Amino acid sequence: MKGMNAWLFVHSEEIPAAIKPYRTFQKEKKLEENDFSGAVFEGKFYGPDEFKVLENLPTRAEVYAKLLGGLKGPATSVVGTLQAPARNLVMTLKAYVNKLEQEGGAGQ
Repeated sequence: MKGMNAWLFVHSEEIPAAIKPYRTFQKEKKLEENDFSGAVFEGKFYGPDEFKVLENLPTRAEVYAKLLGGLKGPATSVVGTLQAPARNLVMTLKAYVNKLEQEGGAGQ
């Protein structure tokens, strides 16, 4: 470690949120060329290129939202499929009632 060094200790799995204040500081002080030389996360070293991937990881809430969205899609399809016969029967009956009303009104 030569020259200036800064160490960030993050006590959270939300890496992007933890690094955001540092990125803001970098922009304010025009230190964009001074970037991370690596990171250790869960016992594994990540080099500068790999760190960019870590920094762009989705948050836990985003992962849960995607997971729940993926689970909701098939369930919604099943409900729609189960409701289709009843909906079709109601639409057919409604069309039949409309036809009878039109025939009854035309004959008077």
